[in-house]
Amino acid sequence: MARWDFSKLPDFITGNLATYALKIAEQVGEAAKRLEMMPYLVGGGARELMRCFIEQISPDKLAFQLFDLDFAVEGDAIELAGELARQWGGTVRAEERFLTARWLHPAGYIVDLATTRQEDYPIPGQLPEVEGGATIYEDMLRRDFTVNALAISVAKDNFGELIDPTGGVGDLFARNLRVLHRRSFLDDPTRILRGLRYSVRLNYHLDELTATLLQTAMEESYLDLLSPERVRYEIQCILEERMWFGMMWAAMRWDLLAQLHPAWSTLPTTSGEDAQVLELALRNQADVLKAELVPAWLVRLSWLLVAVGEGELPKILNRFGVYPRLARHIVEARRKDDELTQRMNHAGFPRSRIYRVCREYSRKCLLFAAFNSYLRRGCENLRRNLLIYLRELSPRRNLVKGDRLIELGLPAGPLVHRIQEEIWWRHLDGEVDGVEAAEALARELIGRYVEN
Repeated sequence: MARWDFSKLPDFITGNLATYALKIAEQVGEAAKRLEMMPYLVGGGARELMRCFIEQISPDKLAFQLFDLDFAVEGDAIELAGELARQWGGTVRAEERFLTARWLHPAGYIVDLATTRQEDYPIPGQLPEVEGGATIYEDMLRRDFTVNALAISVAKDNFGELIDPTGGVGDLFARNLRVLHRRSFLDDPTRILRGLRYSVRLNYHLDELTATLLQTAMEESYLDLLSPERVRYEIQCILEERMWFGMMWAAMRWDLLAQLHPAWSTLPTTSGEDAQVLELALRNQADVLKAELVPAWLVRLSWLLVAVGEGELPKILNRFGVYPRLARHIVEARRKDDELTQRMNHAGFPRSRIYRVCREYSRKCLLFAAFNSYLRRGCENLRRNLLIYLRELSPRRNLVKGDRLIELGLPAGPLVHRIQEEIWWRHLDGEVDGVEAAEALARELIGRYVEN
């Protein structure tokens, strides 16, 4: 196949696009035809298709790649999403302000649809004002980089037709990241962080003008124009990438860490092996993260901030828009780090001892402390004890109810709680198993405490 013979693109798509993605594209095309609209595959899906078409990635990789399905529509995207849900099931979430809709496909896939539009940034760094009714060519001109300004028709009448008004395919071939205009980073400074992400993920480099504009953006502190919520979203996107550590290492090399916050100038390690150890731990403890409702990207962020001074940590988390409840636990883990190490970095602790010490701290504090400890040598016992508590030592159960203890002769009062605690400790250490053994111990303890 001739590398640039775009007439063969339709057959290439049907032969190489992942089955699920091709089926959804056909459904979008069919529904759009009924509504007399023109739909286009855009974003990462179009980019990855063209990377494969120009032989930058293998067809096997494309066939098994799971990527976002984004469609731009010359027409009403919200109406089209409703038609898709009516015809094939699923639900729709619409954003009238931005002329977008998300179709939650019945098979579990997420399909984003947007009306082709133009954008204006009256206030740099803020979300744009959106105006619909644009052509697909005009819509492409509002994109961040030329390699993302590609559209491929999924309409039945011209399936596979490529729209490339900015020379994006040429930049794909040259492995260039190029912005579309000189105000790009000022209009939307999140493009600075996206440029970092794409450069590492795709192994692309900034073209000369884009690199100059990026340097200007950093010198003028364009990132300061962003709200904490927008900063958080971009950091989360980076830390959810497979190559997140490489991206953060590049951010340090680009001096972007200090741009995000002046107190953050370095990483706690430059070793990719340390990051691999953390990733292995995150996979092994995925059920703990799920149970504690802590996302993996936030654990990575806490780990990356270990080298930041304790006094600056709350300020950085606030600037990054980390939810205050979770930020408090990250800060607590840092402040209690030495104390936890002194108390819990020991071998051979009985389970009751682990329980009694750990219950003095919040569970999320212990979780962040456990993962942060992977950066330090000689903390294996600390991690082991903390993870035993988080994984195995559930909150206390009253093996003997308070009313039953009173029936057995214990006066109502604080001794009820004390005896229930001691019964639970003995249970954790394997000395009490079952209700009968618990009641026998209760009688023994009542006799001891009541007599005293």
